[in-house]
Amino acid sequence: MKQKEPIVYSINPPIINDRACTACFSGHRPEKIPFYDNELKMRMLMSMFIEHIYTAINDGYRTFICGMARGVDIWGGRAISALKHSNPEWNLKLIGISPYKNEMDALQGEDIYHYGTVRANCDQMYYLSEDYFQACYHIRNRLMVDHSNRVIGVINDYKSGTGNTIKEAKRQGLELDVIDLNNCGFFDF
Repeated sequence: MKQKEPIVYSINPPIINDRACTACFSGHRPEKIPFYDNELKMRMLMSMFIEHIYTAINDGYRTFICGMARGVDIWGGRAISALKHSNPEWNLKLIGISPYKNEMDALQGEDIYHYGTVRANCDQMYYLSEDYFQACYHIRNRLMVDHSNRVIGVINDYKSGTGNTIKEAKRQGLELDVIDLNNCGFFDF
């Protein structure tokens, strides 16, 4: 039986009208962070991550792309959602790019709420396909890098989708503002 070809929705690059002021989020799912079960370390990581977002805003970034994945992407999306409402004068934009339309169906518990909240606060929301297909996450990551000037993220494993995203961002010469958990002794307690 021939595999069904995915329906790829059109992503219109002119919607992101100023790449120089656009940043994207990249990072691991929560359970891939080595101290996921340590609430204090997770709160510290989240605070550091939020500080990186403020740095981007202070550097003139106004559009933020969220890949809609559990963990770091959604953390970034939630932060921008809150900042849009508390500081409307900053004119922040949140763009969501989901690899496939029914991605939310695989979520459970509070992840459904957080995904839905971020999606509801996106100025624009794009789906790459109607259904899951093998390369959908890779294509989503590449699309975010292709339309950004900075990557804000958290990395622990460079042999991952996040690692590939950071490598592509380096190759394209993007600014990297990434918390590398391998080289950050801050959490060694």
